[in-house]
Amino acid sequence: MTVMKFFVKLSGVLASVAMLSGCSTPQEDCISGATKDYRSLQASIAETNDNVSRGYAVHSQSVPYTYAGSCYDYNTQLYYTCPQTGYRTQESPVAIDVNQERKKLAVFNKLLPKYKDRADRAVAQCKVQYPE
Repeated sequence: MTVMKFFVKLSGVLASVAMLSGCSTPQEDCISGATKDYRSLQASIAETNDNVSRGYAVHSQSVPYTYAGSCYDYNTQLYYTCPQTGYRTQESPVAIDVNQERKKLAVFNKLLPKYKDRADRAVAQCKVQYPE
């Protein structure tokens, strides 16, 4: 198989995968948007709970690294070893004020019922607007 045929075939496969990954119904899109703030608040509560339980927060960052990869020379039509860059997630502990985190958690928990009610009303509206 020539290189050009390979890339044409690969682009077709990638286009199919991209189309399938975006196959949500209008109702699902509406519900996802309607519950976004509620889900975000739930995630913040879970993270803050974890921080209080551990006594510290965890900072994540993407760190580059170099490894021996495989490259292709189109002139000679040969593969050769070459340096490539990959990325890994590095986590490190970060000091926190546990009392401040507890106060933040109390505020989040106080807001949760209001966000839930708002999300429930919006989901009901989505189901009316976009019946299955």
